[in-house]
Amino acid sequence: MKKRLLFCMSIIFFPMCIHAQYHNVKTDSIYSVHLKEYRQFQINIPKKYDKADSFDVLYVLDGEWGTSLTKTVYEFLGYAEFIPKNIVIVSIPNYYKDGVNMRRRDFTPVRVKNQPVSKGVINFNNFLKDELIPLINKEVSTNPRNNILYGSSLGGLFTIYSYLEEPTLFKSYISIEPVLRLGDNYLSKVADSKLEQNTDTKNRLWISSRNGKDFEDMGVSKFESILKSNPSKNLDWNVSTYENKTHFSVIWKGLYDGLKFIYDK
Repeated sequence: MKKRLLFCMSIIFFPMCIHAQYHNVKTDSIYSVHLKEYRQFQINIPKKYDKADSFDVLYVLDGEWGTSLTKTVYEFLGYAEFIPKNIVIVSIPNYYKDGVNMRRRDFTPVRVKNQPVSKGVINFNNFLKDELIPLINKEVSTNPRNNILYGSSLGGLFTIYSYLEEPTLFKSYISIEPVLRLGDNYLSKVADSKLEQNTDTKNRLWISSRNGKDFEDMGVSKFESILKSNPSKNLDWNVSTYENKTHFSVIWKGLYDGLKFIYDK
């Protein structure tokens, strides 16, 4: 009876403890010369923020729907003491032009059939590197060496592209259900040469996906085999698959395990 009472009390009070740690939120925008448009962003700062401290920054792609879940997972992991509680979360919502989401333009590295607004990753990556990240570093006391990039689906595709092209921009990369099959597995085709070049920085790369047929169809299996054939002391990576998940339900588990992996010493 006593154990049952304690369990019930933990269920009641745990959300209150989580709520006490919630972030202060600042929403702003910046004009991007690379993208030639204004881009909104949101800075989520821990309430115990002290400018004398240095904060890791977690950048969330597809911010309009990915940030809420990210904050919830972060708060739970922080409360459970699996990860630090001093992480700043930067939400990067997508840009909508005439009601059309431009994420396919920003996140795909190749021209996609019947999608005229694709293959814009270079401009979007330069937007992060030259404009958004320097601005965040001015606004918040950050530790740029510990930047984390998180994306799922097309955002997961961009996350892996960013690692291959710009490994010094982020320390860690979390990619969930990346659509690596796009462009006839383009990233898998260029990965060999890119991995050989990425020898100057130490990175962590987490990839998660559904298992079975989806693991093959999404192109993740092929990319995993390339990682296995290119061992590097500068890259700590993990590919995990989950059973009985959908393209969307895998996000919760993947993000939870991914953040734990990033901070697992």
